[in-house]
Amino acid sequence: MSVRPPVARALREWARTKSTTRGAQTGRDGGVRAFTNARAPRWRVRLVAVIGGLVVTAIVTRAFHGGHASVATAAVPPDIPRVEGSRIRYSAAFAKRAGIVVVRATLAPISPVVNAVGTLDFDPAYVAAVGARFRGFVTRVARFEGDRVEPGALLAALDSPELGETQAAVLTLEAEKQAAASNLERESALVLGHLSTPREAELAAVEAERYENLLRAARRKAAPSGGEARSSKKLGRYDLRSPVKGEVVESNVAPGQTVVPDMVAFRIADPDHLWVKLDVYERNLVRVHVGDPVELRPLANKSKPFEGRVARVSPLIDGNTRSASVRVEISNASRLRAGQPVSARIQTSARRYARAAVVPTSSITLFEGKPRIFVKIDDQTVRMVPVQLGVTNGPETEVARGIEPGDEVVSAGAFALKSELFR
Repeated sequence: MSVRPPVARALREWARTKSTTRGAQTGRDGGVRAFTNARAPRWRVRLVAVIGGLVVTAIVTRAFHGGHASVATAAVPPDIPRVEGSRIRYSAAFAKRAGIVVVRATLAPISPVVNAVGTLDFDPAYVAAVGARFRGFVTRVARFEGDRVEPGALLAALDSPELGETQAAVLTLEAEKQAAASNLERESALVLGHLSTPREAELAAVEAERYENLLRAARRKAAPSGGEARSSKKLGRYDLRSPVKGEVVESNVAPGQTVVPDMVAFRIADPDHLWVKLDVYERNLVRVHVGDPVELRPLANKSKPFEGRVARVSPLIDGNTRSASVRVEISNASRLRAGQPVSARIQTSARRYARAAVVPTSSITLFEGKPRIFVKIDDQTVRMVPVQLGVTNGPETEVARGIEPGDEVVSAGAFALKSELFR
């Protein structure tokens, strides 16, 4: 309700009364002066009335709003939890706002999971290193990195004077062997005709066998691939060929380049057969066994995991890292590449812990660097309990000490409760 009209009306009446009185007093001095004094204060009266109305309105409005604000502040206290030692008491509204969820610790078996990191690499059973057996130079390169090859595919052509000398020695031994074989045949005929002694025939047989052995060794030496030499080819010319099916993953030669026997000219690998080399810490090695399933994820793309199995656990431990190598074989590697870093979760087949309280891993929080769990006392009160953790399989964790099976623990919203301890 507006207060301005009554106040203005009262002030106007007061001013009129004062004006009339003043006019009556001055009327004794003459009619003209009394008439002037009675009319003169009218604009002042209006000004005083307006100012007074504004002042009163401002005072009343301020008092009205101030009173309501005080009442509202006093009526709605802040909804924050109260910390009472190791206990935290909160309202139902806060629990809903913070998303607090309480679950019961169970008595259930749990298989520990070992987490590790590693790198994808080619399976050594499907890798071949191709090199030259003779010193020479490259005349042609037929395959390059990324090319698919089949067994026997041409990789490069070479020319080697050293190989030419060896092949020439083979041809010489072939001629000498033929001569020795003819001499043996002749001596054998002479012995039958009593024209020569058996001793001469025996010496001819030994000579023929000697040349046979020398020729066999020379042929193997002259063969670039370790097999028999091909005498029909030009002396000193030979080809490097792939011994396996796969992909050229490394090429170290170019036309005109000199090659030596200890040099790897090409490396061939099958990209469909990869393995993973993991580094597992010493304390976890006792839980890892051959055949354990492994879930692997590339660090660059963790959306889709791929499966593998432990194929070998190294008996040696690195003295610097205190870890050992664990080889994991994978079945489908079509979308993977050698050299990719991966993270691994080894689902161990070690002993199962059947007598331990198991809680969701999300219920465990760190306070002052040590694990804690919020245990329910009643519907709106929890207490923080220090715990000793056991093994974990990722989503669940064993609690070896601190709580018992059947205790109700906060599995969601623990961070909101923890933050109240630092308020």
